[in-house]
Amino acid sequence: MNTKLKTSKLISSFSEYLLYQKGLSKNTVESYTSDLIKLSNYLNDNELSKHNIDNFFLDMSNINYSVATKKRLHSSIKNFLKYINENKNYDYIDISDIKLKTTNKLPEILSILEVEKMINFYNHDNYMQSRNKTLIDFLYSTGCRVSELCDINLSEIDLKENYIKLKGKASKQRIVPLGSKLNKNLLQYLKIRDSFIKNSVQPLFLSKSRNKLDRTAVFRIIKKTAKHISLQSDVYPHTLRHSAATHMLEGGCDLRTVQEFLGHSSVSTTQIYTKVTKEFLEEAFTESHPRS
Repeated sequence: MNTKLKTSKLISSFSEYLLYQKGLSKNTVESYTSDLIKLSNYLNDNELSKHNIDNFFLDMSNINYSVATKKRLHSSIKNFLKYINENKNYDYIDISDIKLKTTNKLPEILSILEVEKMINFYNHDNYMQSRNKTLIDFLYSTGCRVSELCDINLSEIDLKENYIKLKGKASKQRIVPLGSKLNKNLLQYLKIRDSFIKNSVQPLFLSKSRNKLDRTAVFRIIKKTAKHISLQSDVYPHTLRHSAATHMLEGGCDLRTVQEFLGHSSVSTTQIYTKVTKEFLEEAFTESHPRS
């Protein structure tokens, strides 16, 4: 058996272990598997060894991935190697000093005007237009993750009480208010959706072929919209989540509330957004501090 095939079998075995024994969500396992495929492709037919893995991390450190992506990549591979060391008949690989350099890159955010331009690029003239308009509004207004957006079912939306139940990481549920503008867009979208679907399909957002919308499709919609309105920076679904958090803090919301809104398990994760409000802080300082 060649080395690449052997590594692929180990990755497959590890993925099943995460899914069925560790009970991780399908999306999390897919992210781990994607990271390990990067390693497998890098190694090609070279041995899975400490030396080659160190070189892989060195090369990955120089790629313009976000800090979160680099940390996940590091975690995925360390856990994979730990699994091999404990469970498989394979040469032991020392993972104690395997490191991936990260920089404290701040999240990209859009201005409120740029977000409005993205939402208003679409209308409610037909299903695809209405879906894209509501989808972008949903990502920003609720601050949800793209995986949470794809998993939303009709039964989890309460337009009368104006809230939605989101299923976050590790299937943790949280209730998020919809906001009056999103509520209005949802009402119009659901009317068009009813005439488009004409059955009781549960996922809120559907593809043209009437299947549940997946993460890749959401990424394409966001990238395409940003390009159409000539945004200069790279825009992803998570950019709208970053923007929502930053705008809430700039509007006077406290950090603990933003943590609950985003579904962060630790407030330290939310604190990164306090660093991107520097301009707002400087303006507030100038207006209010006696020594300004």
